[in-house]
Amino acid sequence: MKHDFDTIIIGSGLAGLSVALSLPSNHRIAILSKDALINTASDKAQGGIAAVWDSQDSFERHINDTLVAGAGLCEKEAVTHIVEHSTDALQWLLSHQVDFTRNESDQQLHLTLEGGHSWRRIAHASDKTGHVITQTLQSLLGKCPNIHIFEQRTSVALLTSRENASECIGVKVLNRQSGEMETFLAPNTVLATGGTGQLFTHTTNPEIATGDGIAMAWRAGCRVANMEFIQFHPTALALPNAPTFLISEAVRGEGGVLLRPDGSRFMPSYDKRAELAPRDIVARAIESEMKKNGTSHVLLDISHKPKEQILHHFPMIHETCLSHGLDICTTPIPVAPASHYTCGGVLVNRNGQTDLKGLYCAGETAYTGLHGANRLASNSLLECIVTGRSIANSITAGLPWETPAVYEHTIHISPAPASNSQPEASHAPNKNSLRQLMTQCFGIVRNDAGMQTALSQLKSWKAQLLNNSVAKDYAFPSRSVETSRKVAHFSASNCLQDSNLNEIELNNMLDVACLMLQCGLARKESRGLHYTTDYPNKAETAKPTVLSPVFS
Repeated sequence: MKHDFDTIIIGSGLAGLSVALSLPSNHRIAILSKDALINTASDKAQGGIAAVWDSQDSFERHINDTLVAGAGLCEKEAVTHIVEHSTDALQWLLSHQVDFTRNESDQQLHLTLEGGHSWRRIAHASDKTGHVITQTLQSLLGKCPNIHIFEQRTSVALLTSRENASECIGVKVLNRQSGEMETFLAPNTVLATGGTGQLFTHTTNPEIATGDGIAMAWRAGCRVANMEFIQFHPTALALPNAPTFLISEAVRGEGGVLLRPDGSRFMPSYDKRAELAPRDIVARAIESEMKKNGTSHVLLDISHKPKEQILHHFPMIHETCLSHGLDICTTPIPVAPASHYTCGGVLVNRNGQTDLKGLYCAGETAYTGLHGANRLASNSLLECIVTGRSIANSITAGLPWETPAVYEHTIHISPAPASNSQPEASHAPNKNSLRQLMTQCFGIVRNDAGMQTALSQLKSWKAQLLNNSVAKDYAFPSRSVETSRKVAHFSASNCLQDSNLNEIELNNMLDVACLMLQCGLARKESRGLHYTTDYPNKAETAKPTVLSPVFS
């Protein structure tokens, strides 16, 4: 089955919604959702959106906070562009009737404080900001007859032009309900597929976060950058038999303190900002304390605050913990770090344009240069809106295509194993084994030996998957005209079984995991979220890690 549109948006989170709702009403748009429309990482975001709103705050202060958190690796031009559009981004949400928490006294927006910020600038909707924003914006889609929603669609491969392999013309999609392959064609395709959290054992990300957009873009010929910087949220609920659940940064922003099992604080010993230090510092401190004390968690205590204040600011956290028999108004919360955010991604310019003409990228899938070596809390929702609206403006205005910046220090890598590569003797690849391997070898603290071991195993698994499954039909699409023509002319009767959806995701996870490890091995220093015992010091010059695919 073939569908033709003006713009295809892959992903239904805030980045994709920002594009869709900013395009003109006569523009035919397809939104492809891998699962149900609401199942996105944006929906799970608790903290809020960082924006310069208070009259005593300033763009300069917000920019500086972002640069400091990014450990010298942020692209200042990108940071300036996004931060200077933060007020407009928040105003855009307000214009769509997003119901943010307000002060009882004057009904002005209640702005909270989070780690790494020097001023209260986080607009939020209690502790379920992402859900309120996503639900509000998604409710508007039904009022837009030009926007067509396709749920239960797993994107498999980007399609390129017969005449120009560097031009994206659409995407090949698996209809998860019918099992059929579908072709979506458009002059504009937007990747907004979220992050990579499912590559790790413990994550705050939804089950759909398997790095699909990054993998597809890489295989189609796009550069990726800074894939070694994986943010582990310091405080995820760590109760036996309870699912991983994010305990918002705002809990610490509102006075929550981290404690050892004996009840003593430890963060002041690690950083003068204590609990309000950037996430990489807090996460490493917690892991260090867990190892010292031989425990699986530390404690986050907000119980010293008035009950009314806790219930007002954190109703969802309170309700969730209470469902597991824990009252945060009286008892500290057991917490431990969990994979949370991918700071690197597909290289884009300020208009979200990638290396492939017609292919845009936004949100966690993209590398805009905003986050550097560590994302500042609540800058992610801001980035989704600013980049998403910039993409919509680029499409509407017909701006000329400009590929992202060229970096002097670029590593050129083939997206496929060498042709003479043979699978090593090992068990068949599966998601759980991959997660365990990445958690062990690419967690908060790393070393070259572990990363190299993991990379060798992943390449072996990739070769096995390529030899033994339907993944071989799309795992390494060549940029040649003939292959592009072949992919673009799949028969509508060409179906994949439900079990093969797992292989599609596993194929993407293997590709993205290899990219992470290759970036990690290339960085011979410790900076931000990338801490290696082999190179514990920071290099004098901060340089991004850029990988460029080389096709045979």
